[in-house]
Amino acid sequence: MADGRSGLESLETGAAGREKRAGRIALHWWILGALVLGAVVGIGLNLFWTQATWAGIGIQDSKAFLSHADVNGSVGGGVKATAASVNDPGVVAYGVRFVIEFGQFVGDLFVRLLRLVAIPVVLFSLLAAVGGVGNPRDLGKLGARTLGIFAVTAVLAVTIATALALVVNPGRFVTEEARQKLMALQASTAEVRQQAAADFAKSNTIWSQILDIFPSNPMAALATGNVLQVVIAAVLFGIGLTLIDQEKRRAALTWCEALADAGLRLVGLILMGAPVAVFFMTAAIASTMGWSVLAGAAAFMLTVLLGMGLILVAVYPSVMRLLTPARGPNGEPRLTAREVWKALLPAQVLAFSSSSSTATLPATMACCDAMGLPKRVTRFVCPLGTTINMDGTAMYQVLCVTFLAQIFGVPLGTGDYVTIALMGILVAVGSPGLPGASLVLMVFILEAVNVPAQGIAIIIAVDRLLDMARTVVNVTGDAAASVVVAQGEREVVSADGSRVG
Repeated sequence: MADGRSGLESLETGAAGREKRAGRIALHWWILGALVLGAVVGIGLNLFWTQATWAGIGIQDSKAFLSHADVNGSVGGGVKATAASVNDPGVVAYGVRFVIEFGQFVGDLFVRLLRLVAIPVVLFSLLAAVGGVGNPRDLGKLGARTLGIFAVTAVLAVTIATALALVVNPGRFVTEEARQKLMALQASTAEVRQQAAADFAKSNTIWSQILDIFPSNPMAALATGNVLQVVIAAVLFGIGLTLIDQEKRRAALTWCEALADAGLRLVGLILMGAPVAVFFMTAAIASTMGWSVLAGAAAFMLTVLLGMGLILVAVYPSVMRLLTPARGPNGEPRLTAREVWKALLPAQVLAFSSSSSTATLPATMACCDAMGLPKRVTRFVCPLGTTINMDGTAMYQVLCVTFLAQIFGVPLGTGDYVTIALMGILVAVGSPGLPGASLVLMVFILEAVNVPAQGIAIIIAVDRLLDMARTVVNVTGDAAASVVVAQGEREVVSADGSRVG
């Protein structure tokens, strides 16, 4: 790019920079404020907007009304959505429905736009990063260093998860009554996931699963949003670029870099609507959460959040400190964890509200660009990390399986814990290509250590909130790995975006 900026970096130094000069609040604080306000509003609605409130505005069946069976329509057994004496609930009821539908529309549109940008950014960023390395040996070193960092943090994540599960023992806090309520809440969904796991096991061998990583049609992978297949295709074509004539390669790389930068610029525009979208998404989640039922699994949820917090405030800062040089090639100090987290805050808030690493990827890359990390590193590490660097998911798998074993009184030995940890990492790596796959594949871990698979209903009941937390960890892990890989190569980026050192 001509000015060496992209995505959030250009947004912060451009529009947000003008805001700061005018004494206004930066965009990421607006997003964070919207997140908090949405949570407060959602919890308030959850507590105070009851069925009696619906009845007060003439609505007998709120679910039927929100699905537009509102006047003479019926849902199940001929029950009208409106009260028996009401044919037209009036402007208040319709207004409430409009606000709910509008909020859902805004949130869905925002995530859809981010996903629209994410897949092309993955493709063109990896093509530019891999093809731009030039020397296959250098590419091998970059890949080995990246995978090494991913492996280190994954092992640390599952180790911490195992230790927390043993020390806290959250299963002992769940009463039999709470267990039955939690299982009943999502019993039907759990059956669907168990059946999906059974179907998956019947139709897939280890060889077919490996084969599915490689797309037979790259366009189909792009159309279906299969990130893992897109990554494989981009890496292979990027390697192909290193083998062609230099002039042709330069032309192709210029094209790929321009499209990747265009995607990140587009993210900057999309993020201008983030505060509104984040508010509605958070309010919707908080207002529909079964807080009273979730109280039965409070100890487990707090254990998971504690583990996620330890990764964020202890593991990643330690890895960045221990595996990067204290000074860069020009004597500049290395990035501190505080600097990294501050720059990454917009992506973390988006990750929490959207629960999607893929949708957050362009924002993550833009935040890394704003830190001054070399593009050839961030455009390789971040897309690859979105598919295989899932520390939050790996930790979650271990904690879930161990928690269920404690609830059902299944004794686990050292070998079982090792099995859970290894399978947790493998499930985390293999889940991005399948919708809802992490919970489906959890069934295999449960069966491997003889824990009743129907217990997954308990996990599904509390999964929505914890999914948001582990997505933040996954996204942060990609950025932390980018910092380690970039500073490990003793590279910095000058003000105009060019490589130094």
